[in-house]
Amino acid sequence: MRETIFGWIQDIAFYTLLMEVVLHVLPEQEQKKYLQFFMGIVLIILVISPALSAAGLDQQLDESYVRQTYDQELQEFQERQKEIEEEYERRLEERVEEAAGELEELEQEGERQEEKDGIEIPEIRIEAGERKENKGD
Repeated sequence: MRETIFGWIQDIAFYTLLMEVVLHVLPEQEQKKYLQFFMGIVLIILVISPALSAAGLDQQLDESYVRQTYDQELQEFQERQKEIEEEYERRLEERVEEAAGELEELEQEGERQEEKDGIEIPEIRIEAGERKENKGD
């Protein structure tokens, strides 16, 4: 019990010292008020941590944090996946349009070439497989 209290006091002292060093190193005054606010919240949590762990609330806070972090990461992942799918569909549509344009150009060029040469190419039809004929008929 004595070691736990001593460790708790050491943590508070170390954090307070670290907080002062960081505040003195920070050059801009505008950022100091935000940093002081954040560090104050962390100090409060550090001070009440033995009471939280005695009541079993530390595990609940950890689970809540993990759940919120997981939900946030899942949401970000789903948003990114949706963006990727939309980009893929957009690029696919562009490529299909380009291919259709190229095919149309080739067909027009082929028609012009046929008109120019005066040669008409007959349509060739190929069927694969065998026909089944009834022998009884």
